[in-house]
Amino acid sequence: MTAIDRLNELLEAERAGVDTLSRLFPEARSPEMQKLFEEVRDDEAWSCAGLVRSIRTLGGTISEKKGDFAEKVMREPTLPDRLRLLNRGQGWVVKRLDGLLGEAIPASVRGFLEEMKTRHLTNIEACERLAESLKAA
Repeated sequence: MTAIDRLNELLEAERAGVDTLSRLFPEARSPEMQKLFEEVRDDEAWSCAGLVRSIRTLGGTISEKKGDFAEKVMREPTLPDRLRLLNRGQGWVVKRLDGLLGEAIPASVRGFLEEMKTRHLTNIEACERLAESLKAA
């Protein structure tokens, strides 16, 4: 699998992340929860744009596909379960980013992927805190 293939795989996953967060909006129980869902969704969209730029930088063709992750998340019975599955998906992305960061890639792509990883780790922490607070309530 080439770096372009892996970037496209991430792009498809990030599109599914935008879809997932959009579907979680109606479940927000407070303005703070709505804000978190919007921030994570916006980070997923930011990642999509950056992945498209990165694929173009490497001379690749952009995938038009989107993963089916949102359907899987929404089948979970409770919001804390949905958030934990979302986090597993974000953790999967972080692992893939680590693999790409170990390759020889242009500095602009590397910088973007490093920021994408940082944002995903921050979002994982925030969603885990929310899931724990909902479970305790």
